[in-house]
Amino acid sequence: MTEPSDPAGAAEALLRAQGRVPPASVTPLVSVVRSGEQFLIIPPSDGEPSASALGRILLEWGYEVPRAQYGAFQAFLRDNNGLLATSPVAGLTYHGTYTVFQQSERSLGSFRTIWGLESLKLLEDMSAQVADPKNKWGEAVKALMGFRDPDYTAGRSQVILQLAAATLIETAKPPG
Repeated sequence: MTEPSDPAGAAEALLRAQGRVPPASVTPLVSVVRSGEQFLIIPPSDGEPSASALGRILLEWGYEVPRAQYGAFQAFLRDNNGLLATSPVAGLTYHGTYTVFQQSERSLGSFRTIWGLESLKLLEDMSAQVADPKNKWGEAVKALMGFRDPDYTAGRSQVILQLAAATLIETAKPPG
């Protein structure tokens, strides 16, 4: 419980209410979880080229960078974009880090890093590379993530997009 900003005023209000405290109130939380539960990703056939120049799946990290680190962040990107683009994971592509020019939701972060993947399994392969302290590419990815604002109120998001042409979409059954 937090202290009132005006203790004397709060005490006076309690006296005027003759010691009655208004009952506690509760507002139900409406939670919306959006997942790809109605989608099935069609795995690529052996040797089949990607159905998109960006990849079958796009992973977008949204985040804030503390203003005091903007200069260091931009210098890091200038110095390491080439290294980040040389992913040791076949089928995983770094498409760059972008500043958000316009968005409708402030809580999503002001920067986006975009990755292209041919399969979801590549997320596990990426994690293994990042966990290896001897892997220069993995260290660069960790350094990139290290610029994210650690404040829990800072904007942050993650979006995974799957190519519609490589997706089985459940259709409504005809009535009958």
